[in-house]
Amino acid sequence: MKKTNQVNQLRTGVVLSYINLGISCIIPFLYTPIMLHMLGQAEYGLYSLAHSVISYLTLLSFGFGSTIIRYISKYRAEGNKEAVNRTFGFFLLLYVLLGIVVFCVGLIVSNNVEPIFHKGLTQSEIDRVRILVIIMSFNTALSFPISVFSSIITSYERYVYRKLVDMISTVVAPIFNLIALYMGFASIGMSVASTIMQFLMLPINAIYCFKVLNIKPQFKRIPCPLIKEMLGFSFYVFLATIVDMLFWSTDKVILGMLTSSTAVAIYNIGCTFNNMVINLSTSISGVLTPKITGMVVTDASKDQLTELFVRVGRLQYFVIALIISGFSVFGQSFIQLWAGSEYSDAYWIAILTMFPLCIPLIENTGLSIIVAQNKHKFRSIVYLVIAVINVFSTYLVVPYLGGIGAVLCSCIAYLVGQGLIMNIYYYKVTGINIPLFWKNIGKMSIVPGSMLAFGIIFDKKIVLDNWLSFLISVVIYSLIYCVVMYNFILNQYEKDVVRKPLQAIIKRFVRK
Repeated sequence: MKKTNQVNQLRTGVVLSYINLGISCIIPFLYTPIMLHMLGQAEYGLYSLAHSVISYLTLLSFGFGSTIIRYISKYRAEGNKEAVNRTFGFFLLLYVLLGIVVFCVGLIVSNNVEPIFHKGLTQSEIDRVRILVIIMSFNTALSFPISVFSSIITSYERYVYRKLVDMISTVVAPIFNLIALYMGFASIGMSVASTIMQFLMLPINAIYCFKVLNIKPQFKRIPCPLIKEMLGFSFYVFLATIVDMLFWSTDKVILGMLTSSTAVAIYNIGCTFNNMVINLSTSISGVLTPKITGMVVTDASKDQLTELFVRVGRLQYFVIALIISGFSVFGQSFIQLWAGSEYSDAYWIAILTMFPLCIPLIENTGLSIIVAQNKHKFRSIVYLVIAVINVFSTYLVVPYLGGIGAVLCSCIAYLVGQGLIMNIYYYKVTGINIPLFWKNIGKMSIVPGSMLAFGIIFDKKIVLDNWLSFLISVVIYSLIYCVVMYNFILNQYEKDVVRKPLQAIIKRFVRK
């Protein structure tokens, strides 16, 4: 019965992930143009820049989020309730202390904004960034204890609750932002609105952990060898977090330092599309982390891990290939209609990150596997070296090529590190059958590759200068893709994943 409930939680969690993903795509589609119009390009650039600066403070979590999930999942699998409560108490206390440190560091950063950005920003822009940094520092500090409760809920595989809360947050956050914008508070109002959301999330998740999951933090001393083991595990997750910051935040910081706030705004719009693709991919693999940890703890074979790696990768690629090929065909028209001609360069920024990002996104089950196996040391070191090289090259290229130069450096770094080197590692060390995986992806690529080529030719002959013609073209493209993939590419398991939820929905409507 318990196993059946876990399976239902997993399936429902994946479904809710995609519902939430759909909502998180539709809402920005409607909300972002309004926000851009009310803020203006420069103000939006300042907001994005301050957010990138403050994102570095999340490094002070030291990668403990994955550690919480790993050890709570491990102790649950072993039936050790006392160890669960003790681990909960240890990390809750630790994160509260880290949150205080985060806010103090944020205050120090706010007092040093001018020396950092005096070349790229005006004095009034520097003053506004300073205020934004203070507010966002407090917001980030609040997020630390909240993340402990979220990790606990994930460890207990309560995907339905977790995804429902995420869905509510996805809807409520832009509503708060629009209220702040209509009241005339601009970017500062948006930052305050985010802080209010954090205040609401903390008691909601805490009550669920205490009352529903029935776990209570025990503030008892944890054995030093166990703390050392946790720190060793977290250190390389921490390095991976640094890498993400170097790739996704540093580019915008360098643009703010050497170019202008408008360049940051354009770059951020380009990255928005990549964030959607990333969320799409991790919506499946994210709910599988406790399952993978359990498989590793119970000594699952290499063939079993390969089967999971290929199965999840194919499902992710089915959706990601549609989005990337479709964006390649219709992206320029979409940006013109959605954000305006002044953001046209965002298309190339999105394209130059989408394609190389496709590799780690369809392979992110491999990351969950090596984290569960505690073999993520090599990955973290490789990514860190490549990320540092990317930062230096970006700093040298940006004065000449601006945002396009920054994204070119990131593109090459992703292909080398997350593409070539990590595939060799997965194959040689982890034992995943990478040739089999890419054989599957190669066969699946025939359809999106062919449609991409025909789509580009079609798009050049027909001008999509209004929403009606654009949406009709996108719908036709998507339907052709899905029908061809379903009939000629997908295996029986994948067809069931698509067909069974649709059949269930149709049956409910028929009964009504």
